[in-house]
Amino acid sequence: MMSATPMLAASALRWQDHAVIVCYLAGMLLLGTALSRRQQSDEEYFLGGRLMPWLAVGISVIASLLSSLTYLSEPGEVWNSGITHMFGKMLAIPFEMVFVFLVCVPFIMRFRYTSAYEYLGDRFGWGTRTLGVVLFMIMVVLWMGFVVLASSRALAAVSGMPLWMVIGTVGVVATIYTMMGGLRAVIWTDVVQVILLVGGGLFTIGYVAWTTGTGLTDWLAAATKHMEASGATHSVPLFSFDPTVRATVITVALNMFVWHVCTHTANQMTVQRYFSTSSIKAARRSFVTGSLLGVALNLMLLTVGLALVYFYYGQGVPLDNGLDASIRQERDLIFPTFAVYRLPPGVGGGILAALLAAAMSSIDSGINSMATVLSIEFHHRRRGRETLREQSHQGNHVREARWMTAIFGAFITIAAFGLDFLPQSLGIVDAMPRTFNAVTGPLGGLFFIGMFLPRADGRAASIGAMLGMATSIGLGYRSELSGLLQQWGVLTETWPAISFTWVMPSALAVTIGSAAAISLLAPNRERVAPELTWRGE
Repeated sequence: MMSATPMLAASALRWQDHAVIVCYLAGMLLLGTALSRRQQSDEEYFLGGRLMPWLAVGISVIASLLSSLTYLSEPGEVWNSGITHMFGKMLAIPFEMVFVFLVCVPFIMRFRYTSAYEYLGDRFGWGTRTLGVVLFMIMVVLWMGFVVLASSRALAAVSGMPLWMVIGTVGVVATIYTMMGGLRAVIWTDVVQVILLVGGGLFTIGYVAWTTGTGLTDWLAAATKHMEASGATHSVPLFSFDPTVRATVITVALNMFVWHVCTHTANQMTVQRYFSTSSIKAARRSFVTGSLLGVALNLMLLTVGLALVYFYYGQGVPLDNGLDASIRQERDLIFPTFAVYRLPPGVGGGILAALLAAAMSSIDSGINSMATVLSIEFHHRRRGRETLREQSHQGNHVREARWMTAIFGAFITIAAFGLDFLPQSLGIVDAMPRTFNAVTGPLGGLFFIGMFLPRADGRAASIGAMLGMATSIGLGYRSELSGLLQQWGVLTETWPAISFTWVMPSALAVTIGSAAAISLLAPNRERVAPELTWRGE
């Protein structure tokens, strides 16, 4: 299946491009080495001593969540749906910011946790806590494996290097500097990586504007003509009651709202950063910083996509390397291919370094958060039944955590190869809800059940999460599952695929709804500590 990815000649990258990429990789390793000298305790290694600057934390949050998937898919999506896809994402931002700022961040910062899943243990008990940890591990392995695979495919396609070499380089370098420097290294390398991301995007925008003598108005006109020429069949409508419509503005907004509130409540990769700040006020500042930077980065990538539509379509220039913008997975390669073919020597390598940076900023977060969660789980079970809030951050297990980081880094790198089973017809935007984001709704639902359903116990929460997972899988793979049933003679024809925008919202609704129903029929008979629910302090 890997052979389906378009390949350029090995000479597409010039020596200046290779030099820039090598310097970037070496710089990340040196930074990790420099920060490793401070890692003398669990709290320092896992949480940066809980004294990380809020500005750096906010930048790191968006760096870990953006990833190479967004860096590739957003410019490519412009060729498919123009600017209409972005409307839904922007529509959701005010609502998700208000909810996370007022509800999610202050709630999780009540507790001096190290792992977010300590809350599930205190609220529901060991069984639900273990389920939360397992769901998180599955999500991160799939997410990070997908990030490594997607970015490596793009780099292999435009550099001519073997895919296995690219995957190995990305995985090994990110693992080494994370293993040495802990969360402090993750956050500061993320800051450097965001600078690369912004620089690469802005240079591309400036280059197209300078060389063509055009601006945003011309680019929007070209994108509009491109959509009209394709019959506007891929523009995103405001809404449709047909669940098989790929995307609408409203469902994209709903999908983004659910993703953000779940991620900022139940995802250790994000929550751990807030725990590394000194107070609720600092955590809120970090969240606002990350959110506003995320808006700016998404708008920048949208502008990159518009600029490239004008550069090629608006000027009648064929896409380089024979790429076809009507094919989903090839749209994701237009930006890096443009960088290698059209930008000056060394600058193309800088764009590819930015792509590496986008991948590594997610991978290092995933590896570090997995090591943190598993270390806390192991240590707590060894030390008895005391609450983790009292014990989890004490002691010194840095050496063991580093070994875990190395193991998880290797596991994620291997998972990148395993994820190659995904159909080649899927682009990045469509594939995400069918892989790691299938877990996001049920995992977030566990936390919201604990916060807002005081009558629910661990049994109701766990059953709700499992039903939510079944919903994610059933909707995400509806067409493939119906194909199997057709082969077995159960169905006469296959069912059309459900839009990716319905997967997460439906899974979250089923998770919370089923837990609420169970709690009404069999309410929790044990008293829940007020501080473990939203209304308690």
